[in-house]
Parts: sequence; structure tokens; C-alpha cells
Amino acid sequence: MQGRILVTGFKPFGGHLSNVSEEVAKSLHGEIVRGRVIESLVLSVDESGSREVSNLLPDNKYDAIMHLGLAEKADYPRIEMRAKDILDFRIPDNSGRQVSSTKISGEGDLYSTINPEDWDIVKMIDSPVISHDAGEYLCNETLYRTLLSLSDNTPCFFLHLPQPQNDARGLALQCLDRMLRPPCLDVGAGAIIHDGKFLAARRAPSENHAGWWEFPGGKFEEGEDAAACLVREIMEELELEVEIGDGIGIWIFDHGDVVVRLHVMECRILSGDMKLHVHDKVVWCEGPNEVEWLGPDQEIAEAISAR
Repeated sequence: MQGRILVTGFKPFGGHLSNVSEEVAKSLHGEIVRGRVIESLVLSVDESGSREVSNLLPDNKYDAIMHLGLAEKADYPRIEMRAKDILDFRIPDNSGRQVSSTKISGEGDLYSTINPEDWDIVKMIDSPVISHDAGEYLCNETLYRTLLSLSDNTPCFFLHLPQPQNDARGLALQCLDRMLRPPCLDVGAGAIIHDGKFLAARRAPSENHAGWWEFPGGKFEEGEDAAACLVREIMEELELEVEIGDGIGIWIFDHGDVVVRLHVMECRILSGDMKLHVHDKVVWCEGPNEVEWLGPDQEIAEAISAR
């Protein structure tokens, strides 16, 4: 049976003739994201609407839930990470209800079940920002009631959309893709620098991605940070003792079945005679275009050259 994604938007409210969240939600109905089909639902702007998804959850299983709403005064889309246990309406909802300083459950604030650290937000459409304040109106109430009703860690959050936006639909699809892709695997990548050049190493024929060039490094082991990982990995791969310098940056690369978060740091050789164990060739590069790089390593090489 095909997995399901639930996307909700709201009807117009507060004198608006339309609501971007309704338009985007409707446009996504039937789309497929990572093998799951999107089901769209437009919520009424009242207490009944705020409870509609929470009422569905006991009898329905979704692989992800994304609520959409209008952020009237926002300049950028807002990825809401907290639902406050409070209602304090500036204007009445569409049923005429206007509550002030009222707890929703009395159980305290709740938090979205996503990990935006894995999302590579800086590369997403329209530069969304992380927010810990979903307001105190229907958007916050809906997210709160949904999170309160979830019995597992189903990815769920609220995306606030400003009125002027280039591609709200594209951003919504990006968010859904990131909600469903695997958690990031943390990997250290060492930019070994010597005499103004940096080292590129070619994967040996017996290795995955054979023939492609990369920066030496590997997966974090339990308890390691990027520096400790690189000291160990470079000794294992090249038999070099290195000193770890400045961080160059973090790159996230989606391979489909695995998502890698590369922590790139400068390294300088302290001792050792280089011996190759997982590579069959190395080159000292002066610029970023001297070899065929694996994945995002081309972009990393450009960043190193720019330094």
C-alpha cells in the first residue's frame, strides 16, 4: 500500500479574499514525494478546523504531516518549531470566536517532530527561517492539537507562508522531500594543505565510487566530532598524522538512499610517509578544476581555492 502525506491549508480569514496556504495545498493534491502520495485538506478557520487533523489521526496513518498557513506580516517563510499552549486571538476566527490568554491543554508547549539541521535550509527556495513562535491564533492551535494527538514521531510541522513569495509550491515540495529523506550521516572531509596546494585522492578500483576524486575522510564514529574523525581517518587512509585547523564549511549531499553531511576542515601534516589504503592516486591541486570530483567535492574545492 502506498504511503500517504497530509498537507493542509486554511480558508481565507480576517477580510482576505484568498489564502495562499489553501492555494498551495490544493495544488499539491495527488503529487508523489519519495513514493508517497499527497492528500490535501483545506481547514476552516475556527475551532472545528483546528481539530480536524487531530480527529483524523486515531484512524489514519500518514508518513508526514505539513500544515500551511498565511503569515501576514512575515518577510520570509517560517518553519515553525514550537506550538505554544496558549490562545490569544487578535481578531475573531471565522465562527466569531475570540479567546484571550487561554490554555489549549494545560500540558505545556509542544515541538515539531522534524530535524531542520538536516534540511540544508540555506539552499531552499525563498530563504525560509526557523521560528519558535507560531503565534497564538488558529495556526498555532492547529499545530498544537495535531502534535498532541500524534502517538509517534511522524514528521510534522507548520510552514507559514508570506503573501509575496516566488514559489510557495516549490518550497512546500522541498519541505516534504526533506521530511521524508533519511537522517544525515555525518562525515569528516580533510582539506590537507601543503605549500599552498590541497590534496585530492582518487578512489581505488575496489572501493565504492571508484575512479572519482575526493577529500580524505570518513564517517564519524560514536562520540567523535569532525576533528577527531579526521585525525583517525587520515591516519587509517594515508598513514599521516595531521593537525586540524579551521573549519571550511558544512555541505549536505543527498545520494537518494543516504544523505551525507560533510564537515570540511583544514588539515596540516605533522608526520608520516604517505601510504594509500583506499585510494590509488593522489594529486596536489592548485585550483578546483584539476580532477573529476565526487559529489559536492567540486564545490568544496572551489571554496578552498577561494580561501
